Amino acid sequence: MNRLQINGPDKLGILILPRDLSKFYEMAEGKNEPLPVSICIGSDPMSLLASQAILPLNTDELEVAGGLLKQPLNVVKSITNEVRVPASSEIVIEGRLLPEVREMEGPFGEFPQYYGPAGNRQVIKIDAITHRKQPVFHTIVPAAMEHLLLGAIPREASILTALQRQFSNVIDVHLSRGGVCRYHLAVKVKKRLEGEPKNIIMGGFASHADVKKVIVVDDDVDVHDPTAVEWAIATRFQASSDTVIVSGALGSKLDPSGQDGLVDKMGLDATKPLKSEPLRFTVVSIPGEEDDGLVEKWLDYSA
Repeated sequence: MNRLQINGPDKLGILILPRDLSKFYEMAEGKNEPLPVSICIGSDPMSLLASQAILPLNTDELEVAGGLLKQPLNVVKSITNEVRVPASSEIVIEGRLLPEVREMEGPFGEFPQYYGPAGNRQVIKIDAITHRKQPVFHTIVPAAMEHLLLGAIPREASILTALQRQFSNVIDVHLSRGGVCRYHLAVKVKKRLEGEPKNIIMGGFASHADVKKVIVVDDDVDVHDPTAVEWAIATRFQASSDTVIVSGALGSKLDPSGQDGLVDKMGLDATKPLKSEPLRFTVVSIPGEEDDGLVEKWLDYSA
């Protein structure tokens, strides 16, 4: 998913972040060849989600879309190139990413809720446009919930899979709303060894370049509840011993606090020690507090 700007009757400016498209374009430009592309507008929701999955370079996101749909995804060949596109797309713009051509693109509102700066960026030469009868033009409002969730949901699945390959005790992950569903990652684990949460923190950094803060919590903490995560930090974390800081790492080029994509990353180990004196980390509980009917019973009794 890339942002596009109309630069002329048959030209589009494009922001290419360091993802698969960037790698394919670098290979084509290295041969001084244009890269054929097809832009789909108004695709089905599963294709949109699949487009944001973190996958190996030669893995087709459309296969992921078919998996989410639980049936093969219907695709058609573009008219002017070999690219296959979802057959249900409302509008398809076919063109070529030109080698060694740059034009001004931006500024644009982006998911961090700031304006990404303008810059000299790649250009698409349009070769054809096809569309359905009375097509619906689907756009995404920058930094609104649709924009954020389209990034969060598939990335969470990809990050969870990547972490569980190395750490079988990882239970759940969450990219928080406060971290613009990209930058702040909470990881729930069943702690096995002291020091392992710091390895998991580094695995979280490696899972996606955009991740700049990783918080590891125990299996009794709901990573989808920001209050619970903050409570774990407040009661199970000490900055001098439980912090991991990586300076000058590659991060998001759209992070306004970074310098051309270079950011500092921070990990917090907010897990309990495996050994401690009795009751030190025993969570207070009241018998019957989880009984959903308790309040009704009390109201009936008091009446």
